[in-house]
Amino acid sequence: VACSRQQQLATMTAQECSLTTLEAVSDILSQAPPIAACHLRPHPACCLFISWNGCIVLVYDGFPPPLVQAKMRITNNNDVMLRLKEENFGSKWPKTTLGAVNDGADELSLEQFTRLRDICNRYSKQIINNISTNNGIKVDSLSIVEYQQRGLEKLSKRIDVPLDDPTTKSCNDVDEDSSSNSTPSEEEQSRVNSVISEWNDVQAYLPKVNAPGSRIESYRQDFCGR
Repeated sequence: VACSRQQQLATMTAQECSLTTLEAVSDILSQAPPIAACHLRPHPACCLFISWNGCIVLVYDGFPPPLVQAKMRITNNNDVMLRLKEENFGSKWPKTTLGAVNDGADELSLEQFTRLRDICNRYSKQIINNISTNNGIKVDSLSIVEYQQRGLEKLSKRIDVPLDDPTTKSCNDVDEDSSSNSTPSEEEQSRVNSVISEWNDVQAYLPKVNAPGSRIESYRQDFCGR
């Protein structure tokens, strides 16, 4: 009974710690000045991309200034308050993972990868042609989550932080602000360009695509994280 009680207390402590961390991040992101709503825009040259480990991703042209501001707030408060692990390079360029390789699948041959890259380039053009340069995926809130699966199909906790959406302004002001808020800096765009340029040399890039890790089960297996 004593052992069971200790385990229960340990679980409660971990849950309280997790909730405290999520609430702390929420408070940091909610501080003044408010973070503005913005748009993520698909990369104009290549928005469908095969990343390392063979994942198919939708790539954006860089983090817009409001999202850079949000990330900086977390970074600047990390050592003192949050004590989160350092950001991996993979989250420094914005993307949405669309699919992962099945566990146990054969490695791609050079011919298969070249064909897959050509298909991605072809459909990238269709996606870009269907999206106005002033639009994209609107980001009007940020979610701080504790997940049970890396694919975020199961969440333990979630806190949403609404972003400042200037709907009370005139249409012209809103359009100008939206365009300015959604245009990534040269540094952001350069980082994304350096990533997607890697597959220009298919022979050199193929080993990274076939590298082990990040298979579909790694997204679906139980794993607690924030």
